Amino acid sequence: MDAFYASVELLRYPQLKGLPVVIGGGRRREDDLLGRLRAAHPEQEWSSEHLHRIPLDFFPRLEGYTGRGVITTATYAARQFGIGSAVGLMKAAKLCPQAILLPVDFDQYRHYSRRFKAIVTDIAPLMEDRGVDEVGC
Repeated sequence: MDAFYASVELLRYPQLKGLPVVIGGGRRREDDLLGRLRAAHPEQEWSSEHLHRIPLDFFPRLEGYTGRGVITTATYAARQFGIGSAVGLMKAAKLCPQAILLPVDFDQYRHYSRRFKAIVTDIAPLMEDRGVDEVGC
């Protein structure tokens, strides 16, 4: 389940597929992007069903990031720049300033982890649960 958190985010935001995306920094409460979109475009309806409509230029970039956060995971497109788990966000901003930064959403990761593990236990005779994004068979 390499890059699991990033894969979950790509399910939420399919328009980011193939782009350098990093997951890290703070935790997500309500979808931050939806809150910003509602404020910027109050004439339109924005809900979790409309996430795929968020324009690319609305996503926050690493460029100019300041802070002490670290990357939880990164898409394969971001990894091509030398960005991966445990890399500081400020260092990542120097390596790939155009990368999109998304906050972590452990509720979603746990949800998809449970779904994935249910499928594994349907196929495998034995599964060792090693965390949200790891299993052993």
